[in-house]
Amino acid sequence: MEEKKTPVEVLLDRGQSYLKTSVQLFKFKTTDKVAEVLSNLTSGLIILILITLLFVNLNIGIALLIGDLLGKIWLGFLILSGFYGLAGILIYIFRNSWIKKPISNSVIKLLLKEEEMDEDELPV
Repeated sequence: MEEKKTPVEVLLDRGQSYLKTSVQLFKFKTTDKVAEVLSNLTSGLIILILITLLFVNLNIGIALLIGDLLGKIWLGFLILSGFYGLAGILIYIFRNSWIKKPISNSVIKLLLKEEEMDEDELPV
């Protein structure tokens, strides 16, 4: 013989079930966001390393070319270093508007991006 539950007990069971489901859904969404952010950071880091290697080799070639044109190899490296020194100063001055704000905005946008729900996923 089955026990008949009172409406309050049924309501409490459903509330408990809803709470467990909500917590599980929160865990899944959080895991998805963390995985997405980490995968974006990892792929970005790999691309950054490859681009850095490209630019190092390219800059050595440019410095050697400038030095060859001027007759003294060290002069090419000096000119290229001066150029990058000026570029570094400009980047330092404008770092908030050029680097900090765009990166902050993209991370916030990525973290707050809502998943599109299909019709069959809508709660009943």
